[in-house]
Amino acid sequence: MILEWAASINKDPTFYIMSKYYISQTIIEYIDNRLSFREVVLTRADARVDKEGARYKNVKMFMYKLRALGIENLHINEYEKKRYNKLVREQNKYRKEVKLTVADIAEMTQQAVEADLLTKECEDNV
Repeated sequence: MILEWAASINKDPTFYIMSKYYISQTIIEYIDNRLSFREVVLTRADARVDKEGARYKNVKMFMYKLRALGIENLHINEYEKKRYNKLVREQNKYRKEVKLTVADIAEMTQQAVEADLLTKECEDNV
């Protein structure tokens, strides 16, 4: 007996779409007498390096490794493009660099001299 498969989306295994998953962390902070939280994406939701990298089984194993390192409040999320991109945009706001100015360096040097971390000779140069 020979089974024939129709070339349709429902029956052909080549059209099977794998769900992608990623790991996020919830950070809870108490700032200015207010409780605030944010969610940070820790892993990518794609498989650029490893073909199997975004599968649930592998993501779950990696989450256990992160928990063993002491990272708390981890979650496995299914990839939804809109939500994932929103989280990535939001967390990029916290990564902006603040450039040091000469006044900042002078202030840090003054604090180091006052704390006896530098010699008094450095104070004359400031």
